[in-house]
Amino acid sequence: MMEDVKRALLELRRQEPTCKTVLVKQVLPDIEEAIAAGFTLKVIWERCRQAGFETSYKDFCTYVNRARRDTRRSAATSGRKTDANISVNVNRTESPNFDPLANIRRVEAERPGFHWRGTQDLDVLVHGEKKNRPR
Repeated sequence: MMEDVKRALLELRRQEPTCKTVLVKQVLPDIEEAIAAGFTLKVIWERCRQAGFETSYKDFCTYVNRARRDTRRSAATSGRKTDANISVNVNRTESPNFDPLANIRRVEAERPGFHWRGTQDLDVLVHGEKKNRPR
């Protein structure tokens, strides 16, 4: 019985799809190449219609957009981070050697020209050194 089911599914895969979105999805790379070559979607639709793909232009655009959306969605899920990767990144940020402002400090130190780094101590500003005065 299992062999019969496998054989039936194999025969089904060899047949041409009845769903037009799946058919457009199969030829989507060719459609994208034609668009990249400078042909409009309407010209592509006319050629497909001449070849026997019976659908309206509006429906053809819908099928192409669905196929594009489905390929984007499958590509996005394949690059998704796993929970193990996220936990490793969280542990790395909690280490005491991690400095989130390291890039800013490096750029600030390498900045050309004069930069006033003021001080809040009046003695250092006026006399150039800190004096011990009783208050």
